[in-house]
Formats: sequence, structure tokens, C-alpha cells
Amino acid sequence: MTVEYYASDMGPEFEQSARALADDWGKLGLELQLVPVQFSTFVTQYIVGGQLEDLAVFSVGADPDRVDPTYWVYDVAACGLRRNGSKWCDEAYSQRASDQRAIIDQSDRIEAVHALQEEFVEAMPFFTVVNRTYGIVYNSSKWENVTSPEPVAAHEELVNPWLAARPLTDDRWLDWAYFEDVSTYNPLAEESAVGWVRFIFDTFAKNNSEGKTVPWAAESWTWIDDTTLEVTLREGMLFHDGEAVTADDAVYTINTVVDLQPPAMSSRTSNITGAEKIDDLTFRISLNSPDAAFEITVLTYMFILPEHIWSNGPEDLLAWDIVADDAVIGSGPFKFKTWLPNEVHELDANADHFQAPEYDGLRRLALGQADAIRAALLDGTGDIATSVLPVASMDDLARQNDFLEFIEVPSHGSVFVWMNNEKAPFNDRAFRMAIRKASNKQRVMIEGWQGFAVPASEGPVPRVLGQWYNSDLEQIAFDIDAARQELEDAGYGWGSDGALHFPVK
Repeated sequence: MTVEYYASDMGPEFEQSARALADDWGKLGLELQLVPVQFSTFVTQYIVGGQLEDLAVFSVGADPDRVDPTYWVYDVAACGLRRNGSKWCDEAYSQRASDQRAIIDQSDRIEAVHALQEEFVEAMPFFTVVNRTYGIVYNSSKWENVTSPEPVAAHEELVNPWLAARPLTDDRWLDWAYFEDVSTYNPLAEESAVGWVRFIFDTFAKNNSEGKTVPWAAESWTWIDDTTLEVTLREGMLFHDGEAVTADDAVYTINTVVDLQPPAMSSRTSNITGAEKIDDLTFRISLNSPDAAFEITVLTYMFILPEHIWSNGPEDLLAWDIVADDAVIGSGPFKFKTWLPNEVHELDANADHFQAPEYDGLRRLALGQADAIRAALLDGTGDIATSVLPVASMDDLARQNDFLEFIEVPSHGSVFVWMNNEKAPFNDRAFRMAIRKASNKQRVMIEGWQGFAVPASEGPVPRVLGQWYNSDLEQIAFDIDAARQELEDAGYGWGSDGALHFPVK
């Protein structure tokens, strides 16, 4: 069996985690081959591409909108959804997971989400190993007011720390030591770097560091009824080419998304039927059905395209290279300047934005490897590093260098073990449960994450999400003997060489 995991471009934690898990899984009589996969390829082939062969060890980020339970019980678990890379399909579960979004009463919705977690654990199609602790390390001799976005990771969709940071020297460009995950600046098509692209294209709302949805490009919104939302834009917003942002642009964007159903966006926007203009700054969005998660998952995600540019674009808007056509025009706090793939991205600060940064520009260095990121911080080439550099390394760097400061950020980011539920033996619940019982979460926390993680609770919903997590779920202990017994009871056996055999038919 193959165990695919993020390669070293995402740091060493994933290989160390995969090795620790595979070592214990091998005690069940499995022969396992570890296969590192570069991050963007992993996203394309496995997370949204449905090409998982056997097992995978990887993480899903602590994105701001994922403080809502829909991502955890529906997006990665319902039949046929683009991010359901484990390919599990239970039609009844999927329908109930879809229905929970339409439950407007909060207490009723919590009850439904708790019930879904019970169903999920009973089926055990995949499981969470640890919940990640993220970190930020930055040059405190050059920058101040670098603030923690807890309880979510340092994601580009947030105000903190990116728009809050202030320079202390004449160097007014913030250099982010990172890696290359941008495949296109076309927001209709980008899947890996959606937050980065939304530095350029404003969204209607944002999630703040308290996990609350707050106005951004939208000044306000009001539910007219369960399926109609009226949105009013901020006055005075301009696109980067100087044209005014109006309701026409918002309506054009939403209706274009409805017409095209971009695969990169469909999981969040498929419930929208369209939008109509009310006046120059006001429009209404119509939904197919009520959606209790719409504000936190869609208003924070849906961007505004300039109609005067995109209505004159090519026939295939999803394939449009807007960098080549000099059409990377949004209304966000940064303006596109340059992109040298696998080298650097540069965004100029937009001084006309309602929340303009207090520095001149944001430069993302596509360094690729943790060692290169560490070196950039030490020689001053990089000012800040986040998720690629191991959190333990960030902590060590700050302890060893007075000019660096470390911020620890507990989060709902999760490391998953996926199993290909369409393929034997993973389509056998007993085998999946044996894999779960043979997974030592404590070992992964220590060997994989050097203590900068928390062993995950049962079920897909992270415990840190509070009321959404079902605290009544029975926790499953790591127990190799119990895992082997699970297999034996299901009819599996072992050869004289200790290799596991399928049940005798």
C-alpha cells in the first residue's frame, strides 16, 4: 500500500508523521511505501482530483470560514463533493449533512451537527490525527504590531497580521518567506492560494481573529427572507484602475459564477441562484434554499470582479491568463505588481483602500524549502514566516536570535488520514477501524510535530470549535492488539511471514 503525504516543501512534519503512523500500521501485517508529493500536486491530484490510491497523511488549513462546521461534516465527507478525496459515499449521511446548513435555529443546528459526528465515527471513513498549532516568526527589529490571528492560522484572508503590521525602518516592504502555491491569479480558477488572490480582489466580508464575520467590501447586509440577502457596498470604493466599484460589478460577478459554476468555487456557491441590482450600491442575492452558513462561508469568499474588464474577456473566462493580459485588477488592499513563478510575487499597497496597509508593499518569496526560509529570516531577506517553517523551528529561531519574535497560534487546522473508500480493503469498515486503532496520535504529536499540535478528538469536527464539537463521542485508544483483533473478528488472517491476508471467502 502507498502512503502519500506532503513533501518537504511543506516542512518535515508530514514525512515524520507518515513514518510514525506507517511504523505502527506495519504491525498489522501491512507493507507500506511512503510517497512524498509536492503540495500543489497533492491538492490537484488528491484533495480535489479524486486520485487517492490507498492512504494519505496531510493537513487542511485553519481557514477563517472553517470555524463553521459545514466544511468538516459536509465539504470533505459528502458524496461526490470535490474535496471528498477519500471517496466515501453514504447517501443518507450526505443528505443530512447538506440539510444542516438550512437549519436556521442555532440549537437545532448544533444537535444535527452532533448527530452527524456520531454517524461519521461509526462509519470511520477517515480520521483526524492531530490539530495543528501554527506559528508566526518575524523580524521585530523591522516590524511591529504583528498580531496573532488566533484561533485561525495566519491566513491571507485575515486582517491580522498582514494589514496590521507597521514598519520600524525605511524598508517599507514586508517580505514573506514562503513557497510557491499560486497557479493563477484568475480568482475563478485558483484553488491553492485563494487567500493571496483575495489580497487583490476584495470579498464582501471577512472573519476576524475572534472567528466573527464582519463587514468588508459590504458595509452591511440584511436577510429579507430565508433565501434572499440584501447587501449594501461601501461608498467610495475604487478598482485599481480608478473605476468605481458598484452593485453592477457585484451582480455581474455573482451571476458569472452561477453561470460558469467554477469547480474551484462550486462547493460554496452552488446554492446561489443569482443576484439583482437594487441601486448603485445595493443588490440582492437569491438562494435555492436557506443557508445558515452563508455569511461565514460565502460572503467571506466571494470576491468582486470589475465588470468593465471581465465582460470583455475571452470566451473561456476560467482559462483566462489575466497576468498576461494585464488584467489583474481588483479593489483590494494590494495591487498586483509582478510575478516570477517559483521566485517572487510583489503586490503594491493600495493607498486608496478603506483599510490600506501602513507600508508600501507585500513581497512573497517563493523559497520552497524550510532551510531556505530559515536562512532568509537569519540574513534579513525575509521579514516573516508562517506555515511552511516548522513551528518548533520558529520557536527555536526566536529563542536564539534577539531580532526575531515568535507567536504561537493554536488552531482548528487538522492533519487527516484519508483512506480510499472505493477500494478493498478500505471499503471494509472493520479494516478502516483497525487502521484507526493502530494510529498513535500522541506519537505523531511528538515525533511529527515536536509537541506543537494537540492529539485530535474523534470525529471530523475539531474540539476547538466549541459548541459544534460533540463532546459525548467515545474516544478510541491506540491499541495494536485491539486493531489486530478487529481484523481477526472480520475474517482476516496472517501468513507465516506475518503478512496480513484478506478474509477467506
